[in-house]
Amino acid sequence: MIRVRVLDEPMMEFGYSGTHQEQRAGLAEYGPADVEMLGRADTIRLGSVGAAAQIAELQEYLRTCAKGVDAKETQLVTLFPEFPGTTSRRGFHCRLAFPAGSQRAVSPQQFKVIRAAEGDDNKIRMAVDICAEEVRRLLERTSVDVVLVVRPPGLPDGVGSGALTGANFHDLLKAALITTPQPIQIIRPSTWRGGPSVEDDATRAWNLFTALYYKAGGKPWRLLRKRSALSRLYVGVSFTRSDASDQLFASVAQVFNELGDGVIVRGGLAERSQADRQPHLAKADAKELLSEALRRYRDEHRTSPAAVTLHKTSDFSEDERDGFMAAAEQADLDGCELLWLTDSENAMLIRGSNYYPPLRGTLLSLSKDEHVLYSHGSVPFYKTYPGLYVPRPLGIRTYSITRSIEEVATEILSLTKLNWNRARMDARLPITLLTAKRVGGILRHVDASVTPAPRYANYM
Repeated sequence: MIRVRVLDEPMMEFGYSGTHQEQRAGLAEYGPADVEMLGRADTIRLGSVGAAAQIAELQEYLRTCAKGVDAKETQLVTLFPEFPGTTSRRGFHCRLAFPAGSQRAVSPQQFKVIRAAEGDDNKIRMAVDICAEEVRRLLERTSVDVVLVVRPPGLPDGVGSGALTGANFHDLLKAALITTPQPIQIIRPSTWRGGPSVEDDATRAWNLFTALYYKAGGKPWRLLRKRSALSRLYVGVSFTRSDASDQLFASVAQVFNELGDGVIVRGGLAERSQADRQPHLAKADAKELLSEALRRYRDEHRTSPAAVTLHKTSDFSEDERDGFMAAAEQADLDGCELLWLTDSENAMLIRGSNYYPPLRGTLLSLSKDEHVLYSHGSVPFYKTYPGLYVPRPLGIRTYSITRSIEEVATEILSLTKLNWNRARMDARLPITLLTAKRVGGILRHVDASVTPAPRYANYM
């Protein structure tokens, strides 16, 4: 059985119950999803850490963007819209504030110490220590919602070899501040200065302000759900090797509701199977992982979900299936779906004689339990393919589903739009796995005895 069809682009919900398929268009027309919610903050208080001159440039850039940014000159007007800015009546319907004492300048001498350190790992470690300490001092002096940290100049992109192989400034700084309630936003000077290797001015503003709004507790947009649909908990499971040891552990991201609310938990230790060379959890650990996710859902909602959908980055062992199903049965759920989402597929599609990339939403079924989904591809709304390279599809292996594959795949498309770092339809992974992978990259640097911050915002 081989079958190909194109799924409808799922809609999102914005302010005043407005709906749209595209994040920026919906925000510009209706405002953010939480615009009518009680207790919503109408001011984002920002702190800044970096060189004094860079902090001044950054604040001026943010104030200028808040007034609006012109669109790029192009015929692709839906792909490159203007940024409307943000005031009490447009954009994110909030204003920016820079409280007194919310800036911490890193001295030139400190930058010299970083540059003089031997080895990439020492340079990055030293920069992390200095910036983390400045963030802590800032938070001791004033109350802010988000701290912007300007990436120190001259840092290597990552560690190529040694004890911290594969580590980078972003993950190590997030790990160093993982118990801090206020999230940070790491930013490069090229974000406000522009240049040939960065995106256009309006796109950069859209992405930055969306991230800041979400990190400050806002809800930019939400999944559009039918009233008749079961309440559902989404869980993403990925695996990462710890820095402190050679052990694998599971990192878990769970999405509570259509607003994208959720928490981060660190799962049990995993073992790499000799049979398939993939990481797997023991039956007891799999059961505990899902049981903990359900406990956290009940703490938030005072009730249990009717169903669970679990996305995993590796195959399901028999023990894992039994453990997850045991947790679902114990919670008396109406359904527990287990999906292995593979990151690479041999099956590739082309569209037409000119070899156009497949449309986003193209679903190829190879068998009853094997499917290929193009979550990244040509987008009719944009009238183009918004990517630089050949799109790679996601593989979907179904081990237990209670709905049609079309409904399950459409839901995955919706979950790709809960990426608060990208305000357009070109994210490839659903937020469940995107966040679980990011969490793993950060928590590998955090001692197991530390209780990490539970909010997504601290890992973005």
